Amino acid sequence: MPVEKEASIFVRSDRKMVKVRFNEIRYIESSSDYVKIFTNQETIVTRETISNIESKSPSKDFLRTHRSYIVSMSQINSYTNEFVELEKKAIPISRSYKENVLKKLTGK
Repeated sequence: MPVEKEASIFVRSDRKMVKVRFNEIRYIESSSDYVKIFTNQETIVTRETISNIESKSPSKDFLRTHRSYIVSMSQINSYTNEFVELEKKAIPISRSYKENVLKKLTGK
């Protein structure tokens, strides 16, 4: 489905609406009132909630590992019971999300 590859959302950043393609997102981190979207090229800061961004993201491509983190499934290099590892970054897996994360990663 080539249509899925171009899927994107617009988020408000620097007083303008910025297009973010889902296939370019590495991970998303929430910190208080802001959400940082880390892509391969840049970090986009927006005042959206992480839950709102999660609801707009394709669930098969993204994994909520923690109250403050969503990770792109394609970016995961390895994982343990406590962390998923991307290139040069370990993202925590919280207890409340652990069962779902491990289920999705193992395909069971």
